[in-house]
Amino acid sequence: MTRGAAGLPPGATAAPGAYVHVPFCAHRCTYCSFVALEGKNEEGDFFEGVEREIRRRGREERNLLEGEEGVSPSRGVITSAERRPFDTVYFGGGTPSYVDAPRLGRLLFTLEEIFGISSNSEITAEANPDDLDAAKLSGLQSIGVNRLSVGVQSLTDAELVPLERRHDAASARKAVRAAVDAFGNVSADLMIGIPGQTRDSLRSSLEGLLEAGVSHLSVYLLEIEKAPRLVALKRDRPGLFADDDEMADRWLDVDERLEKAGLPRYELSNWAKPGRESRHNLKYWTQVPVLGFGVAAHSFDGRKRYANTGMLAEYLRRTAAGASPVATSEETGDSDFLRRKEGLMLRLRLAGGVPSYSFEEIRKALPAAASSQLGDAFSAGILEEVSSPSRVRLTRKGVLLSNEVFSALV
Repeated sequence: MTRGAAGLPPGATAAPGAYVHVPFCAHRCTYCSFVALEGKNEEGDFFEGVEREIRRRGREERNLLEGEEGVSPSRGVITSAERRPFDTVYFGGGTPSYVDAPRLGRLLFTLEEIFGISSNSEITAEANPDDLDAAKLSGLQSIGVNRLSVGVQSLTDAELVPLERRHDAASARKAVRAAVDAFGNVSADLMIGIPGQTRDSLRSSLEGLLEAGVSHLSVYLLEIEKAPRLVALKRDRPGLFADDDEMADRWLDVDERLEKAGLPRYELSNWAKPGRESRHNLKYWTQVPVLGFGVAAHSFDGRKRYANTGMLAEYLRRTAAGASPVATSEETGDSDFLRRKEGLMLRLRLAGGVPSYSFEEIRKALPAAASSQLGDAFSAGILEEVSSPSRVRLTRKGVLLSNEVFSALV
């Protein structure tokens, strides 16, 4: 596999990124566990708050660069004397496509003004199919969005019902085709384990997205633990739900089909045509700093992870007062070993794995039980070592059993 700059995987860069959480949506789906709010109440106040947060964070960065007394260097995404502009911006939610595009455009303008955005940046907006009419697509393009991530989940009408998605299969197909025609760079979400789903219906959804021309797919296993309505449905009609073995077999079917279609898997849940990997999401898996803005947004500055309050009223109160919306923070560790151990765990999510020497250095420094657990993962066929160059990676089977490895690195 060709490696990216400075040892990074293909598609990854070392420049920082920005994430903006847009919490508004028309309807909360049954499986959603994110901070999301139905309707657009307080939309204007929220976007003003995000703009104030961006400007406040910019002042912190300037203070860091100027070396003002009392400014903690761990709070800065800039770790050298030279400011580096964002080369990715990701609007997540919620449903960013639900709000008017100029709202997002104003935030892009502010990010550009305060931090800078590279001319070759990847700017992604999450979208629901039912929002993507010609006017919306044109509006998103006009503000600089150049990549869409469309939440399809299924192209079978009966499977969209228990998820309480607003679109139907036909409108989703039409929307994805229109998005591909307009943007070219389009990702779609697909879900395994929807109530009533079969292998044939999953294959049909997969084929429909490939025919529509998507260049990236994120495929997730449905998790119902935080979805009371789906928990109740499973209790009343357990036959609608696949067991773990069936879910694993469906994932293997998806992996095989996408590999044949020219979209190899590059991360546990993500497949892409070469060159269409999510540059933004690669930052999370390679420990590249990302600043998060908006209610419930998370940030990583290279040493510290911190999260904004998840309560909209509190976020609005703090930003209106010019205060920081950060509610929690956590150091990734003062020791180089702890940071490298976390990096090993994150990079093992990637198909390319990690250099063998890095893996061995970490394994030998772990407690005996954890080191033995990683050794057992090779004999169990969960991990493998490949040559040219020598690297350790998860096997296909290992992707499904990756927690066996990650638990040794926590």
